[in-house]
Amino acid sequence: MDTCLFCEITAGREHAYKVYDNEWVCCFLDKYPINKGHVLVTSKTHYREFTDLDEKSLTEVILAAQKIAEGLESVYNCDGITIMQNNGLFKDVDHYHMHVFPRYKDDGFSWVEPDNQVDRNEFVEVRRILKEGLS
Repeated sequence: MDTCLFCEITAGREHAYKVYDNEWVCCFLDKYPINKGHVLVTSKTHYREFTDLDEKSLTEVILAAQKIAEGLESVYNCDGITIMQNNGLFKDVDHYHMHVFPRYKDDGFSWVEPDNQVDRNEFVEVRRILKEGLS
């Protein structure tokens, strides 16, 4: 495995502006923030994808994200909080991480939803396939 930037940060070998740290997670300011206070929450153990995390790490990540969100709301008096993560080709660093950042009306960040039309039969089929996949 090549050197992982987030593993280096969590181990303290690479600089980052850490805001919260415990045995399981490391939370630090995003180098390229969407808004001031944008925090990355990452597991200290190297996992590539959300679906790879063990139960304890997953629990600690979401609890840390909640703590960060509460802190951001109290410090920045923002209009809301966005919590998101990307998998596969859609993440910039190949180490699982969650984004938590304050939001403001008209801040320029958006989620563009395609205009997909789904009929009842498609919903029924997708539900069937997913239920099979989950069992």
